[in-house]
Amino acid sequence: MNVRLAGVTAVTALALVTLPGTAGAAQAATQSADHGGHCVLDLTGRARVSCFDTFSGAIAHATGGKVRLPAGATQVEGHYLTQLRQANSAALSSVAIGTLYNDANRKGHSWTITRSSDCDADPDIDWTYSNLSGVKDASGFDWNDEIGSAVQYGQCEAVYYEHSYFQGARVSGDWSGGALDDEVSSIAWS
Repeated sequence: MNVRLAGVTAVTALALVTLPGTAGAAQAATQSADHGGHCVLDLTGRARVSCFDTFSGAIAHATGGKVRLPAGATQVEGHYLTQLRQANSAALSSVAIGTLYNDANRKGHSWTITRSSDCDADPDIDWTYSNLSGVKDASGFDWNDEIGSAVQYGQCEAVYYEHSYFQGARVSGDWSGGALDDEVSSIAWS
C-alpha cells in the first residue's frame, strides 16, 4: 500500500518546530530532544520532527537505537550502513529511507527521513515535499535552496527538483554538489 503525504502537510508539521508558542506533535517531539541541526522527520502516521545536536544522535533515534555511530560521525558508512539496512529489514514500526545534508559531501545540518515502511516496488510516487519554502530545523536553519547532498538507505528512489512543485532541473538517488547544490525546492520519493 502506498502512503501519500502532501508536501504542504509536511511543511506545516515542520513549521510547528519554528513557531514560538505553537502547540503540536512536531514541537513536542522536538522539545523532548536536543535542539540542534540534525533532525529526524518521522512520517509514520502524523509527521513528527525530533532534532539533535549530533548526527549520531539523530541516527540512533531514527533506528530505534539499533545503529550507534561514533560521536563525531557525519554520515552512515561502512559497517554502520550495513547495520542500518539490517535494522530497516527487521523494523516493525520505522524505516530510515535517507538523509539530506545542507552541504556537499554529506556535511552540515541534516534531515533523516523515516516512515512506517520502505518504498514499494511500484513506480508511482509514495511521498512528496512539494515546497521547501519556510521549512526550518530546530536551530532555525532554512532548508529551501540549501540541500547540498543526499543519500538513500533503502528502496526509495528520491528525485530532487530545482523548483517547488517538481519543476526545473532534477537529480535523483545519492548525490553531492553539482548543478543542484543549494538549489533544491521540492522532493519526490518512489
